[in-house]
Amino acid sequence: MELKKIFNNSLLKWWIQVVCYVFAGVVVYELGWWHALYNADITKLSFVILGLFVLSTLLTGYISKNNQLRNSKLSDYVWFSSETMVTIGMIGTVAGFLMMLGTAFTSLDVSDTKNIQTAIATMAVGMSTALSTTLIGLICSVLIKFQMLLVEKSEDEKP
Repeated sequence: MELKKIFNNSLLKWWIQVVCYVFAGVVVYELGWWHALYNADITKLSFVILGLFVLSTLLTGYISKNNQLRNSKLSDYVWFSSETMVTIGMIGTVAGFLMMLGTAFTSLDVSDTKNIQTAIATMAVGMSTALSTTLIGLICSVLIKFQMLLVEKSEDEKP
């Protein structure tokens, strides 16, 4: 009976998600994707988004543990953070496009093959920044929204 007081339905659902996220993070590490993300995102905004994701996940766990969804403004902060993740991802997209287009064509000499290769490499760095920040922002936002939906659903199921 004491265990039921500690772990309510909402907290258990949250905990299962966290365990899945940690497992996925380990798999991503083992595959070398964290390093690839670090190299792909020149602005490092993806890691800002991931940090916000971790904080939002912990806040969702706090809300789940204390059953404070209805009487707390904390859930508003979590919903806001999910939208902020998408916004930061879009800022990274714009920054990546600016890097791609702003520096690639400034000294382009079409008669020099080496110059064209350098321009394409610069464009690739900008494009990888744009796409990686967008992807991380969207994935993290969806996962936070999913957490909050499960918490709200658990609150609705209470007698």
